[in-house]
Amino acid sequence: MRSGGDFEGGGMLSKLVGPRYVQLLQNWTPTLITWGGVAGTGLIWFTDWKLILQYVPYISGKFKTED
Repeated sequence: MRSGGDFEGGGMLSKLVGPRYVQLLQNWTPTLITWGGVAGTGLIWFTDWKLILQYVPYISGKFKTED
């Protein structure tokens, strides 16, 4: 089983930026994912949320109108 991929050993990413920056990226990845989720949720909240949520399978049924 592979562990780490480009982040360990002689992967392509470590050859480009160096081991210090690879470790920094590993440390900051959960934080960046969390803030990305918060930003995505905020985007849906502040925009026309029906426009975006009409494509979510379960929720889209709540927005159907009978013409």
